[in-house]
Amino acid sequence: MCKGLVIERIEDSISEEDKRFIYLGDGSGDYCPSLRLKEKDFMMPRKNFPVWDLICRDPSLVKAEIHGWSDGEELEQVLLHLINKVSLDQNSTFISSDCKLQTLSVSVHEALPKALPVRP
Repeated sequence: MCKGLVIERIEDSISEEDKRFIYLGDGSGDYCPSLRLKEKDFMMPRKNFPVWDLICRDPSLVKAEIHGWSDGEELEQVLLHLINKVSLDQNSTFISSDCKLQTLSVSVHEALPKALPVRP
């Protein structure tokens, strides 16, 4: 299944106008979904991996804000920063999707940002 289709499935399953995506990826298969993200979304490509290289060829094709990361510590810092930013902007609904297992879980509470430690 194309991961871009997973994004569409998620969009269709939520009626909220203010939905935003934070998409993490490192493989070339993550490039197509990054092109489907909107200006209010975030793309987190792993630096020096295939999706990073594809995005760097023409970053203007990706409408979402691009936030690269290199290792687990940087991924955590960037992701927590973006989650905090989104949760401050609006009352957020967080959704996680496992594309490899083709599962989708929806969390309609705000426990995620409160449960994670936020670093300034």
